[in-house]
Amino acid sequence: MNIAFLYRIYPSYGGVEVVTTILSNKFIEDGHEVTIFSFEQGNNELLEQLNQKVKLQFLKYPVLSYYNVSYINRVIKENHIDVFINQWGLPFKTTMLCRLALKGTSCKLVSVLHGSPNVSKVVLKIQDRISKTRNVLSKCFFIGVLNLVEMTIKRSIRYAVKHNAKYVLLSKGFIQPLVEFAELKAYSDVVAIGNPVTIPVDLDGFSLKNKKKQLLYVGRMDFENKRVNRIVDAWESLYKDYPNWELVLVGDGPHKKELVNDVKQRNIQNVVFEGFRKEPPIEFYKNASIFLLTSDLEGFGLVIIESMSYGVVPIVYGSYEAVYDIIRDGKSGFITPKPYCKENTIGRLKNLMDNPARINYMAKEAMKDASYFSIENITKQWYNLFDEVMS
Repeated sequence: MNIAFLYRIYPSYGGVEVVTTILSNKFIEDGHEVTIFSFEQGNNELLEQLNQKVKLQFLKYPVLSYYNVSYINRVIKENHIDVFINQWGLPFKTTMLCRLALKGTSCKLVSVLHGSPNVSKVVLKIQDRISKTRNVLSKCFFIGVLNLVEMTIKRSIRYAVKHNAKYVLLSKGFIQPLVEFAELKAYSDVVAIGNPVTIPVDLDGFSLKNKKKQLLYVGRMDFENKRVNRIVDAWESLYKDYPNWELVLVGDGPHKKELVNDVKQRNIQNVVFEGFRKEPPIEFYKNASIFLLTSDLEGFGLVIIESMSYGVVPIVYGSYEAVYDIIRDGKSGFITPKPYCKENTIGRLKNLMDNPARINYMAKEAMKDASYFSIENITKQWYNLFDEVMS
């Protein structure tokens, strides 16, 4: 089979880009051919991880140009591409581009929504502006902008669902919110396939006995989406009672400097900041006992599965439906309820930090649950989908 991907930017370091690389490599390993189309090219170091047999094709802006339509159409015909996977699955213009480019071919179109179906960064930012604005006229203006943005997103989803052989979400838990948000009347072609673990999981020589008393966060340092400041706030209430534990924060972002200064000013002890790493943060996963994520928005949360693969027990704010596909609350981790409450996070942390036996039990369950998202299991789901759309 010949498979193609399309995404806004490739190569580059980002969740969708890495997932695309992992899937492409596995498809090649299984004897298929793979092509990746992109409009922008970022950090070429990701190419070191990509199988050299994968063909890269570069497009130009604007998205809906005649050049892009004709170029994709020609490559599809010349390479006999069977399935075209649009990884940029929300804006209607990418679905429209693919529809036009696939005309006159037998190639099937599948689009993926790499995010929550009813919440986005743009929506969260506007909602923040509305909540913080005191001026009545300004508040009314931003409410109008929010309504316009949500209407555009709804129409894009309806268009994409209608004009794809399959519309793929990252979680079964996302399907009903998508249906309700976009007011879909027909949605039998909406399916769910999770993302695969994108780091090598090598447990040779690994032992839960070597775990340290560490709380871990891995990700972007921002207050708008990831809300990493919530983790520091929770730790401030705990560090005096748990002097043998430490909080390790791995990553960079727009608010890292502010967060570092805040920790110093409030004199919060046992906090370690680590910068962004190009290589997977496997050593941090091997050492840590508890993983923390308090985001208001996540698409899937690969870092949760990555950490669970190495026996790190997750405590995650349940702000998005996919987390319930990943964690069995109370068994392989904890999911704190909405709306966010710091005391809920603190309570789960105390529950684990005071009970080493429970950490050990839940660590084993976390490793078991993470194995469901192995590349072998996820590619089987993709192959089943390919068989369905090609039949």
